[in-house]
Amino acid sequence: MVAKACVNVMPPKPRKPSINVDNVRVAKIVGGNVRDSQVVRGMVVLRDAEGTVKHVENAKVAVFGVGIEASETETKGTVVLKSAEELRNYTDGEEARMEATIKAIADSGATVVVSGGSISEIALHYIEKFGLMALKIVSKFELRRLCRATGATALVKLEAPTEADLGRADVVAVQELSGRRVVVLR
Repeated sequence: MVAKACVNVMPPKPRKPSINVDNVRVAKIVGGNVRDSQVVRGMVVLRDAEGTVKHVENAKVAVFGVGIEASETETKGTVVLKSAEELRNYTDGEEARMEATIKAIADSGATVVVSGGSISEIALHYIEKFGLMALKIVSKFELRRLCRATGATALVKLEAPTEADLGRADVVAVQELSGRRVVVLR
């Protein structure tokens, strides 16, 4: 299996044969045995997808190095609301901004969004509404590997990605391996 994985990451013929050892990873899943092991041409994320979308083909992947949530300012302030109407207007404004942001991401062609931080409940609601698959990857090293595997660029601001920023994957799907749900990008 190690030899097969190394052959998979070899550059095409005209280039000099070389292997970047960071391109061959082992995802350890408790509960299986050696015969359950397999080589995946792609990447395995050891957690389930957020939300209900669990399978996407011909995926365009938008990667964000930040959480998918309402932006916070660097300074803290106090907002004094004097009535229920003011509270309703404040939350409606927050929801409208989040919906516009997620809609812009969906309109860019992205079908999978990957967060380098948390995904808020309201963001997940709109991600579901627009039929996107959501993944959360908290390790910056794993986020870099995903970017390298898909050809995506990790964005540092929650905004619509350009075509050049989007990564590609033939299939992004949740699978159950040895009783654990993982996301496989092929």
